[in-house]
Amino acid sequence: MPKPIALSSRAYQLLRQRILAGEVQPGEPLFEIHLAEQLGMSRTPVREALQSLARDGYLEELPGRGFAVPRRSLDDLRQFFELREVLEAAATRYAALRARPEEIAELEALCARYEGEADLDAWNQIGAKFHATIIEAARNARLATLLASLHDQIDLSRRSVIYAGPAWRETAVRDHRAICTAIAARDEAAAGAAATEHVRRSYQATLRAHQPEAFAVQKTA
Repeated sequence: MPKPIALSSRAYQLLRQRILAGEVQPGEPLFEIHLAEQLGMSRTPVREALQSLARDGYLEELPGRGFAVPRRSLDDLRQFFELREVLEAAATRYAALRARPEEIAELEALCARYEGEADLDAWNQIGAKFHATIIEAARNARLATLLASLHDQIDLSRRSVIYAGPAWRETAVRDHRAICTAIAARDEAAAGAAATEHVRRSYQATLRAHQPEAFAVQKTA
């Protein structure tokens, strides 16, 4: 019989996958009794999983009403991107210092694929792999854990936003190339600066998609 801790971990992973896949809508209540039935386990590991998901920011507890995926505000998004800016700049600096030759070669290959990929889903996957390779090259497991959770929170907050238009894609390609060039040159300062600018531009692209009217060109008489 599986140990309780193993069931709790399994429930955590299954529920986290549902949340990230958009199967649970923001504000939709989740009750442990219903989830236990769906997952085929007792309420105890499900309760522990829900509490862990709430601690990690994937859910919020509703007093007397179970748990729900949080409804994120633009201020939440700003805070996420501010934190991402700091953490990714640090990871990219460390990658410039610690990346192995094969990792630099992988980053260069990913840049080439990123530049030429026409399919949006595949393009996004290549971009995610590029950043994952940088984080791996940083050789800091705790930093990697923080960034993984943060990226999930950002993706949840902007899931409904189509932010990868042609202009942003061209900018992202240039940013990735600048980051790759700095890491290959072992230029710690340039790598951190390029990562910082990339995150800031990503934030602006996300805001434009959330609030296009706020960025519309004002007509003059």
